[in-house]
Amino acid sequence: MEQKNRAGRPKKNASSAKTSGKKTAAKKIPQGDIIFALDIGTRTIVGVLAKKIATGCEILDIETVAHEKRCMNDGQIEDIKTVAEDIKTVRRALEQKNHISLTSACIAAAGRALKTVRSSWEYKLDKEKMITDEILGATELDAVRRTCADFSAKNDSAAFYCVGHSVISLSLDGFKVMKPEGHRGERLTTELIAAFLPAYVVESLCAAVDEAGLEIAGITLEPIAAMNAVIPPELRLINLALCDIGAGTSDVAISRDGSVVAYGMATTAGDEITEVLMKELLVDFNTAEAIKTSSEEEITYTNILLMQNKITKSRVAEIIAPAADELAKVIAQEIIAANATPPQAVFIVGGGSKLEGLPERVARELNMDVSRVIAGRRELLRRITAPDTMPLGAEHTTPLGIALSYGEGVSYDYTTITVNGKKLRALDTNRLTVFELLNFAKIKPEELIAGAGKSLSFTLNGEKINLHGKPAKPSEILVNGGLASLNTVVTKGDEVVITPAKRGENASAHLSDYFNLHTTKGFTVTAFGEKTRAGQFVLLNGKEATGERRINDGDEITLVERDTLEKLLKSLDIADEVTLNGEKASGSEKLKGGDVIERAKPSFEATRVEEAPTVAEEPQDKAEQPRRTNPLITVNGIETQFPLREDGRAPIFLDVAAAFSDDPTKLLARAGTITINGKIARLDEEIHDGDVIVIE
Repeated sequence: MEQKNRAGRPKKNASSAKTSGKKTAAKKIPQGDIIFALDIGTRTIVGVLAKKIATGCEILDIETVAHEKRCMNDGQIEDIKTVAEDIKTVRRALEQKNHISLTSACIAAAGRALKTVRSSWEYKLDKEKMITDEILGATELDAVRRTCADFSAKNDSAAFYCVGHSVISLSLDGFKVMKPEGHRGERLTTELIAAFLPAYVVESLCAAVDEAGLEIAGITLEPIAAMNAVIPPELRLINLALCDIGAGTSDVAISRDGSVVAYGMATTAGDEITEVLMKELLVDFNTAEAIKTSSEEEITYTNILLMQNKITKSRVAEIIAPAADELAKVIAQEIIAANATPPQAVFIVGGGSKLEGLPERVARELNMDVSRVIAGRRELLRRITAPDTMPLGAEHTTPLGIALSYGEGVSYDYTTITVNGKKLRALDTNRLTVFELLNFAKIKPEELIAGAGKSLSFTLNGEKINLHGKPAKPSEILVNGGLASLNTVVTKGDEVVITPAKRGENASAHLSDYFNLHTTKGFTVTAFGEKTRAGQFVLLNGKEATGERRINDGDEITLVERDTLEKLLKSLDIADEVTLNGEKASGSEKLKGGDVIERAKPSFEATRVEEAPTVAEEPQDKAEQPRRTNPLITVNGIETQFPLREDGRAPIFLDVAAAFSDDPTKLLARAGTITINGKIARLDEEIHDGDVIVIE
């Protein structure tokens, strides 16, 4: 049966392809075990194809591409897309020459903000079991993880990635051992040094590799890679310093007592030399770089003013001498900072090590014999096998070291996991849990635990009231959409959503929850000559509450009920007979604003005496009649003596109203309460001593 392709056309068989006359591209082999190492430098990108062999690493091919523009500075990527394009160029060249499909690469990081931490961690062992390579690896990885967690906790304001470590020493039950394999014990202590770079340095490096369509197989630190290529473990008993001078950074590593014990990094490197030539000769960067690296005795160049010039090699050396001296000084300072004293020997590698006279300058700065400082060359690349025809030099130390380190497992696999929508790179320990992701996601463990809301306690009419806060909303962890826990193991590509716990709402209450504030109101009455509050009203912490209010913890709330005369008298502890607005009262009367309560005057029955009838007395003269006095009255709670009328007669209510307003008619029209001794007042009603008038 004839096969058809997706377009519905018949597929060509092998014979028809041959007869068509078209050449078919050679099929690319998969990457497989081939190591693809990338050295992403400030000025160049070097790609290396290699494979692991028993003695180290065999180099299959090497490709170098220079950045056409300055897209990196001091080892830090600034233009990710441009760097990614240069990586693609290196990748395509190696793929075409070797008929291979490259899908993953191992890389190394450098940067201007390197931090190192020295730490020691104890690991409990089963004393009945023999220590194996697997157990030793697990203890080392555990020490790295704990160092990372400790470093992150102390630097929570900024994110860092661990990009390399070296074991300094191992102790079994308190005694140092070189090789614990085969021994038994209870406690294995691992002392190590770990190197950290800011997350943005590592992220930009990884982003460029991602943009180039490659997966990151492993990542290490540049000085670790260079150290592995030049100073293998068997030489690390000697106190040696290695300085890898690139274009943007000078990386330092120190060995002593069988281990790498310190790392350092300076941002003074080869570019500073080139920049001196740019300024002095008025040339662009690439021209200055060509002049710097030229081996000719006389060099012809064109400056930025389009003028052709010539310069001798000796004159170039004079121009760059101050910058070369400064570079040697910085290298020496970095070595002393890492090692405390001059080492027994110094290896200078990297493209910058080709600077003529640099070993002598470094030796002078360190006060060492010049024979103890050596510049890199092919012979220093140990455990590296390559064809004699392949040009390898000091500038290839780091990329070859990256390949060698990856082949020996001296690199980290950073697992990419999405946490709350953000891609994170976490050190893959083969048992990475959600809990370990918290550090990378900058989520504090306490955010996953929340308590109930605060309770509210107050006193209501003498009774203690306790209201409990609402329960907390627990945290939720989802891994790929399914419920998970802090102990759930995550792997590359997983999507994790961590929702922090939410504290329960605090208990709350308002006065309106317990009282009808529309009907609960107080007013003022006069009781026994003093103003006092009556009615139904709420006391909040001893003061009358005049409206809605939130109840606070510890509040004391009391409902005062004085709406009847009886209740008012009881609250005032009065048992005497009283009058309400001048009238005898029973006590059940409802009170209202302006009421006047007074003690009742005692009454006496007239004693009847039989007397003889008397002759009626003649009326006295007007002059002899008793004279009226101004009545003492209370108006809206204010006592005042109101004058008599001009004819000496008692004043009337209208006189009082006129005394309080120029327009008494308007005043009385607006008033809601117009009473004399609690009764509705008449305009012509006479006013007498002791009367209580309310106009409100």
